[in-house]
Amino acid sequence: MNRRLACTAMLLLFATIAMADGDGPTRNMNPAENAAYGSVQKTIRSALSVPLPNYTASFSGFEDRYQIFEGMKSDQMFRMDFAVKHTVSPEFEQKQASASVMNRTKGTPQQQEKMAELNSKDAELKKARDKTRDRAEKDRIRAELKTVHEEQNRLSAEINAQIQAWAASGGGVTAQQETVKGLPPKEFNVRLRPNQDVRISDHAKPYPLAGYQTSFEQSEGCVDFDSYCITVLLGPFEKGKRISGSTQYTLRNTPLGVPTKPRGLMLVVSGPKEKPEKVKELLGEVDLGRLNAMLP
Repeated sequence: MNRRLACTAMLLLFATIAMADGDGPTRNMNPAENAAYGSVQKTIRSALSVPLPNYTASFSGFEDRYQIFEGMKSDQMFRMDFAVKHTVSPEFEQKQASASVMNRTKGTPQQQEKMAELNSKDAELKKARDKTRDRAEKDRIRAELKTVHEEQNRLSAEINAQIQAWAASGGGVTAQQETVKGLPPKEFNVRLRPNQDVRISDHAKPYPLAGYQTSFEQSEGCVDFDSYCITVLLGPFEKGKRISGSTQYTLRNTPLGVPTKPRGLMLVVSGPKEKPEKVKELLGEVDLGRLNAMLP
């Protein structure tokens, strides 16, 4: 129970959304709000859409609901949330598992080398047999081919016996575990939250990112449990006071005529704690310039 409470506290400290005036019943967006919101969706999706090899991407926050709080005023900021989850594709997992099993059916590296030699010898003898017209030579080649085929059969039987013994001893379970270990990280997440104040946990430390000074990295207290994450703040955020183990960053509002235009945003990229370099690579695929260009 204590661990669950601690995790909940971390989630709250990671990024607390400040309540804004206008929450409550919703209404349809007017044409100007609708157009601005659609533009934001399009820009964010394109900035996050670089595909990861062997992964499938699922997007959220891009549904065409176009609802806004009834009391939202034109000079206020409409809070938005977008995300994309990258998950290893089932097809790739199956391909890796099949490759592991198929490789085992070929025998040990030494057996594979020996079988390759026998197959090459078999092909050479058949070519020579078909080419010669000398009956005695044909008979000699046939006898040699028989010896090669017997050796091929013996080696195949040896490999099959090894496979059966391996399967009987639970080798399939071990192979599955080895396959899982050999797979890339199961999941990565990219989250983007425009028009929201945030709190950065004391677990975070500055992350060097050229052109973006307010960036942080952490392996404790990320929104995804037991993960490593990088947070980048884009826009006019002002550093505030520390609150319960975190620092408040307030987004300065710039009235833009409609609440659905972004004034600033928080980007968070996260992945397995033991693979921080992969999280950094994924951050490098996000088009930060395109995101920054839609801010005032």
